[in-house]
Amino acid sequence: MICALVLAATESYGPLVCFWDEPDNYLALNEVGQFVLALRRAFRHGSQFIATSHNPEAIRSFSRENTLLLYRKSHLEPTIVRRVEDLKVNGDLVSALIRGDVEP
Repeated sequence: MICALVLAATESYGPLVCFWDEPDNYLALNEVGQFVLALRRAFRHGSQFIATSHNPEAIRSFSRENTLLLYRKSHLEPTIVRRVEDLKVNGDLVSALIRGDVEP
C-alpha cells in the first residue's frame, strides 16, 4: 500500500524526495525485483529515492552507478561512504559483501 502511495504521489505531484528504510521488508522474494524496478522507473525524472536495505535481491536490483555502500567497523568508528561503482568487486556484489571481499 505504501508503495502504491509513493508511486501515485510521484506521478501526481512531480519531483519528490523519498527516504524509505527497508522498503523491501515483508515482501516475497519474487516480488522484490518488480518492486524495486517500479520505484526506479517512478523516480528517474527529477525525483530522489533513498532506501536502505539488507535484502540481497533488493541490492542486486539497484544500479551500481547510483548506489552507495555505508560501512563502519564499529559504532565508535566514523561511517565510510563509497559509491558501489567505485568498488573493485569481482562478480556479484552481495556475495563479495558476505565473504568480506569488499574494501571500503
